[in-house]
Amino acid sequence: MQTQQHPSTGDRLGREDNEVRAAVRFAVLAAVAGVAFLIVAALWDSTCKGAMSIDTVACGAPQLTILAFGAPLILLAAGIWAFVRTYRVWRDHGVWWGWQGAGWFLMILMFVTLTMGAPIAGPILAR
Repeated sequence: MQTQQHPSTGDRLGREDNEVRAAVRFAVLAAVAGVAFLIVAALWDSTCKGAMSIDTVACGAPQLTILAFGAPLILLAAGIWAFVRTYRVWRDHGVWWGWQGAGWFLMILMFVTLTMGAPIAGPILAR
């Protein structure tokens, strides 16, 4: 005699699930936001060097620091939110692994953007 598993338990692999779809959508949108911020920061920083350095107010230490660490902060906040969502879905016996994967993806991307954005604030931090 086989026992049936309750539908709210188990990982439900192979079945459509809105939680996994929502986690992927969240991770992609957060990654796009973080990378877009990093691209804007790099473009902004490129106008602060050499003959292009016209506006000294826009290229000050606070502005360049915000530009350098903005993308990692966006991704850190999104990663923490994904881990909080992981716990909430797990607590409600839902499919949690999509949110955990999204959280780890965002944390790794946060470290990548941190290393890529550090040269923007490098001259400021070296003072």
